Amino acid sequence: MKKRYNSGFFFVATLENQQHFVVKGPHWADRMIVMKTIIAKCRLAAVFAAGAGMCFGSALAPAAAQSLREIRAQEAEERSLDREVAYTESICGISLTAVIDWRSAADWPSSVSLTNSCDGALGALEAICRDDEGKSRAQRINRFVCAGDGDGASLRGGALRYGATPGGNGYAETKALLDGAL
Repeated sequence: MKKRYNSGFFFVATLENQQHFVVKGPHWADRMIVMKTIIAKCRLAAVFAAGAGMCFGSALAPAAAQSLREIRAQEAEERSLDREVAYTESICGISLTAVIDWRSAADWPSSVSLTNSCDGALGALEAICRDDEGKSRAQRINRFVCAGDGDGASLRGGALRYGATPGGNGYAETKALLDGAL
């Protein structure tokens, strides 16, 4: 679930089991409620985890790392990827689940669009779909992962993954992979 924050205080916490809690409020009293909520969630999670201290420590660490600006930038990248994938789906006549692997993009430069760097991989899939034989071959692909680790194109099962590099495109590499694998 995505939420937009117009103003005020917000807090994002991640527990050991990767559950995310987002709470917002403009007042100091709301901040205290946030902390009480997180402590309560950690105590609940501590039943299944090694201890409440570990849960609470992990809840606070990721929250400080991601600013509202970063959250909005990630949402913009995801919307951009959704648009690109919708176009690919219309060309290929397939349904793709698309995600951005944000963990692999931790060191991605903020001045370069990750989605634009992955677009060449989608373009390679579109090129294959330009004829009927290619469309039938593309039916095997049902997932696209845009990553920022520079690993290039890979195809595993029905998942096409492209590990982009800043300023890269990936069209030729992905086209060669798909021509050989599909």
